[in-house]
Amino acid sequence: MAISKEERAQLKLLPIRGYCDWKGIPYTTDTPTELRMVDHDSLVVRTKLNRFVWNSTGVKGDLVDFIHYYELGKSDGDSKGAAIKNQLAYARFVKGENIDVSKLYEDNTPRYKFDYDKVFKTQETNVAKDYLVNQRKLNPQFVDNLLKSGAVVQGSRYREGDKLHQNPVIFPWKDVNGKIVGADRQGTEQDFEHYKKRGTSKKIFAGSDTSTGYNLSFGSGDKTLILFESPIDLLSYAQQNHQDMVKSNATLLSVSGTDAKRGLQYLNDAVAAKQAKFNKIIVAFDNDVAGFKAADYFDRFSFKNPITGEAIEAERHIPLQGKDWNEQLKAGVTGRRVMSMTDNANRLDALEKLAVQETQTGKPDYVDVKMSTIQPVKPTVEEQTPKKGKERRSKADRRKENALKNKQIIQEAMGKVAKYQQDPAELKKLLDFTATGLNYSARNSMLIQLQNPKATLLKGYKQWSADGIQVNKGEKGIKIFGAPTNLKTIIDSNGEKIRWSDATPEQKQLANNNQLEVRSVKHYPVETVFDVRQTNATAEQLPSLLPNRPIDLATDKSPKHLDAAYKTLLKFADKLKVPVIDQGLDEQIAKRPMTWQGQAKGAFVQSKTNKDEKYILLRSDLTPTDKIHTLAHEIAHAQLHSLQSQNNWPTAIKETQAELSSYVITKNLGIEPGEKSVDYIAGWSKNLKALEGRNTGKIISQALKASTDVTQYLSDNLSNGEVRQPKTTKLLKPDKLAVVEQNYQAINQTSTRHM
Repeated sequence: MAISKEERAQLKLLPIRGYCDWKGIPYTTDTPTELRMVDHDSLVVRTKLNRFVWNSTGVKGDLVDFIHYYELGKSDGDSKGAAIKNQLAYARFVKGENIDVSKLYEDNTPRYKFDYDKVFKTQETNVAKDYLVNQRKLNPQFVDNLLKSGAVVQGSRYREGDKLHQNPVIFPWKDVNGKIVGADRQGTEQDFEHYKKRGTSKKIFAGSDTSTGYNLSFGSGDKTLILFESPIDLLSYAQQNHQDMVKSNATLLSVSGTDAKRGLQYLNDAVAAKQAKFNKIIVAFDNDVAGFKAADYFDRFSFKNPITGEAIEAERHIPLQGKDWNEQLKAGVTGRRVMSMTDNANRLDALEKLAVQETQTGKPDYVDVKMSTIQPVKPTVEEQTPKKGKERRSKADRRKENALKNKQIIQEAMGKVAKYQQDPAELKKLLDFTATGLNYSARNSMLIQLQNPKATLLKGYKQWSADGIQVNKGEKGIKIFGAPTNLKTIIDSNGEKIRWSDATPEQKQLANNNQLEVRSVKHYPVETVFDVRQTNATAEQLPSLLPNRPIDLATDKSPKHLDAAYKTLLKFADKLKVPVIDQGLDEQIAKRPMTWQGQAKGAFVQSKTNKDEKYILLRSDLTPTDKIHTLAHEIAHAQLHSLQSQNNWPTAIKETQAELSSYVITKNLGIEPGEKSVDYIAGWSKNLKALEGRNTGKIISQALKASTDVTQYLSDNLSNGEVRQPKTTKLLKPDKLAVVEQNYQAINQTSTRHM
């Protein structure tokens, strides 16, 4: 039965607060008009408006949205049917109990006015200082100055719920005239049971004047206004940029959330009361989706200072490392990334496009969400080959006979591909061999391993001789395909292909007279190579013969070299024209389906409406080696599984290919995934086995080709962990985020801005 217009209006009146009480969802009441969820205190319900805003995610809306996103934990792409069902159940309860929702939470008490004298404070400062210095890593002298000036104070112990908490830090808010009109309270002890997201309590004192917030001024403090999400971020930024703050006569303001309009309120008050000559607003919110969305307010509107008559410039600052300024401070990194509001809008636009794709399709528009953890063992199987014989034949006859023999050898070898489906250990040997960096083609890597699973280092007879090493007598070589050449070929009257060098004078004459067709045919000659075990090479000669790894992360744990490896992979992704975004997307990635390893670590995504719009997304909290693993996996998807590719494999096969490729890449870098590698590979062998032998060679070959392209690039650009000097004059950016930023902005230069 359809819902009438009047019934729909009644449903809109159902209070979010009443629903929380009905379902037993715990919340705290900060003010008579605001309440916060206990487990996610960044979610604020504004009771007069009957709306909520979840500051840490940027989600906001009415009761249905509250149920959908918060209670049920759904995402944009999910149906809201379950949320509407819960709303209707609450409506039936209200109707059955004869509840007048308009009077349910009627506030008959006058609004409480904040009184700083009634905030319980202590003379001692030891707990506050310990928290700010040891947990938040602020400078001790800076903290002492804040405590002495009263810009920060230590609160008394307080009871919240059923627990007595230790002394908090109080951040008093001053209005433009210097009067304290509100305050933040920051808990100082870890309590993830009650505060699951950040582990500590945060609260705005009741009655606080939200036209201002915690603020500090430098110099005259009337030229630049810088906005932050929290007092801790404000102090972290101030410590790292103190001299610049003085020079720019800056006021730093925390809005305790992401309400950017509060910055405008403060600016208006300062202009009216103090004739402040502000000419710049800097939005220094977190480096995440919510931060970019909040900052976008200053891109959509322009402002002018009525005192000076000049436009107020808006700018975006984000940390070089981490999500927020305190994360950067604790990491020991200094500096800031300066963005125009157009850059901010482009970044936001790209993020919103991902969300729109999910909404339109009903499921995420992405190819992959996980990375490889497959791992290695040494080859143990040996195959013997018979002794080679010789016969006197004509050159053409010998070539034909050898071609036939080689074809049979290769066919026999490729006929063994099925063992990679049946035996994970055999598949692992192939991957380990490919990872050695010899840079054979995928097809040749398989041919080598299928003919001699113990092969490690291979060269032709003349190549060994050039190194002063001889192939042992009686050794049978391994057949592989050589580099392709274009052969002049005659097509005779029977359709047979005859090399020009093998053609008779009569055939050549007919060809020259255009009586026989002549073609240029790409030819892959079969060549013979020998493993180092088939030679007289000594142990002393081996180090100089083996290819140098670009880096060996099994022994080299240098953060600098780890970063160099990661940057080189970033450059390869850039070569593919696939920007890599590794900051500010954790919440987007968290919406992806769970993988066999748990929460997704990354994703390759591509717009279905604009196939050139592709991205690799990585979680920002990954360890350096995890970042390399994950990026290698997603690069494989970008190489093999974009919408432009013709590889319409099932999802399980696509995942198998990405796992195989990333395994080779990380093994080539010296990252050993662990002792359970055969168990991991067994899962991917099982996926291949499901194909019942069809296309196995092609699937593996594609994965190995993708990995070999990357390992060759690593070898060309890395040497012993150091980035090789570029051959062009283009300078590399000094840090990872600069590369990501450059890539991300480049992809957005062709984007259309949607309001």
